[in-house]
Amino acid sequence: MPRVTGKTRFILISLLFVVTSLAVACGGDDGEDDSPVATSAPAQPTAAAAATTTPADSMPPEAGSGMPSGSMSVAVSRLHAGTGTPQFCSAGCSENFYMASVQETLFRPVLGDMLGAEPEEGILATGWTLSPDLSYLEFDIRKGVEFHDGWGQMTAEDVVFSFNNANSNTTPESVHGQAGDFAPLIANFEVIDEFTARMNYANYDSRGIRHRFSSFWQTAGIVPKKAFDDLGADGMRDVLAGTGPYEVESWIDSDKAVLKAVVDHWRKTPSVETMAIIQVSESATRRAMLETGQVAIALPSLKDWKALESAGFVRSEGSGLTIQRSIAMTGNYWESNRYYDDKELIREAADKPWVSPAEDVDPARFESARLVRQALAHAIDREGLVASIMDGFGGPTYFAYAPLLSDPSFKQGTYIDPSRGGGGGWEIPFDVSLAKEFLAEAGYPDGFDMENLWVGPPGTSAELVTAVTGIWAAELGVNVTLNNSVYSTYRPGLVARSTSEPFAGCGDDNKSNFPFDWARGFVMSSWSDGGYGVGMEIPFAADNYGKAAVLADKTERLKLNSAFVQQGMDAALCIGLVLDPITPMYSPDVIASWDHLPTGNGNLNTINNLESIVLK
Repeated sequence: MPRVTGKTRFILISLLFVVTSLAVACGGDDGEDDSPVATSAPAQPTAAAAATTTPADSMPPEAGSGMPSGSMSVAVSRLHAGTGTPQFCSAGCSENFYMASVQETLFRPVLGDMLGAEPEEGILATGWTLSPDLSYLEFDIRKGVEFHDGWGQMTAEDVVFSFNNANSNTTPESVHGQAGDFAPLIANFEVIDEFTARMNYANYDSRGIRHRFSSFWQTAGIVPKKAFDDLGADGMRDVLAGTGPYEVESWIDSDKAVLKAVVDHWRKTPSVETMAIIQVSESATRRAMLETGQVAIALPSLKDWKALESAGFVRSEGSGLTIQRSIAMTGNYWESNRYYDDKELIREAADKPWVSPAEDVDPARFESARLVRQALAHAIDREGLVASIMDGFGGPTYFAYAPLLSDPSFKQGTYIDPSRGGGGGWEIPFDVSLAKEFLAEAGYPDGFDMENLWVGPPGTSAELVTAVTGIWAAELGVNVTLNNSVYSTYRPGLVARSTSEPFAGCGDDNKSNFPFDWARGFVMSSWSDGGYGVGMEIPFAADNYGKAAVLADKTERLKLNSAFVQQGMDAALCIGLVLDPITPMYSPDVIASWDHLPTGNGNLNTINNLESIVLK
């Protein structure tokens, strides 16, 4: 049973009162996923599907009827810069375009299919063929689709350009949000004929179509190559054209986008003529705008859910997205060579209490840092966080890459550290006495300082980590300085593998709607070298991804991932906090219907498929 002192509980309650009060004044969660990562879904091409063409959609979807009319506004926590040239479209840019229905992707999820049980719906591709040797995928490109602003008919050339210009393998200077994440997966795209595009694998990945070719996750929106040919890379920056049901009238970074419906769109003519997407960083302001009718959809703070529902507003849970909030123990770079090509990795090992060297380099120091991380993991009152900061919603989580507690793969029972015999389940107890024992054994009985832990601007992550680190300071003597800067200032160190300061988050496998059999470990390892990582490169994570990504057998992938979770928990690298549902709310007085599609993408607070909205 957890050993919790009265003093600890009093401190936690006091801290939670303080951060809750601050939240009312400063804002709430943004639900953003600025951190691009490789992760994906079923409905995938596997070895069993080799050399088979899978029709996503043999006939174009029925076009909308009638002329669009009326207008509405949506409030989001972050509107990213709009850039037309893929190579300059940095983190969040492409996702904003296709979530806003300006650009379209090759595929998208089926309405209500949270876990990818059904094949993805074909959008700009109508089917795919996987080669027998798993070396390439060929996409059948839809005919008769026009770009906005007279840029012509979309062909395979546009698809090939959109991916190759974004991918750092083919465009080394690219800063596209997925530049470094495409590279280990995609060698290149090539044109086979006018309406057939081939994607050559750099490394096969069993996660398949939902992985990098669907709007469910992070992919490339398809843009007109002719704009690049006519204007060049710099001249194309301002060409915000796609093939979607909405086209851009204006787009101002961190401010507002105004979209106009495309009449007689090939797929769906929107019902709403003018759609405004407004950046409103603070959740309190988003709530007020929802209540006063200034916007029809917004992501409120969890603390506002009950009051808004009582007032008649509706929670849209169509995305199925719940984030496993966590803290990444950044700085643990144990791999000496990149897993998939043996490239030497030059990293600076920080001399900090939570940073381990490779175990074979210094076993004693390795174990000391591991015990420090276990101490921090055991000094978290997850149930208290759920009850107060989460207002009873969500639940506890213990490791960012573990399955949900309700998943059959979750190992029930109290976690027992290997230094105490091991053999337990995956539920880490709130046990301050044990945490103190771990710190003393690690050589830090009086604690230490941890500077610059990144939590971002005010919101749920900041509130959670403020409460947690308050206990660490009061009970363990671990004094933490928080970094509230915007993510874009912290992210470069993760890409460069130069930071050793922990941060709130541990990659994007921490989503409830990412099935547990998907290959895990990409961003915790050298597989993501050259792109976004989580401040660690761990040999067992690289090995797990390398093996699971090529396995067609789901049962075998589950076994590998279960072993990976056990190793990750023993190493205490991605310390879990709570489950955080990302759920926008809308006014039923304004909106008659909205088909909110499944997504693992938190950009625009999961708000997508705007063309499906029908006003009252």
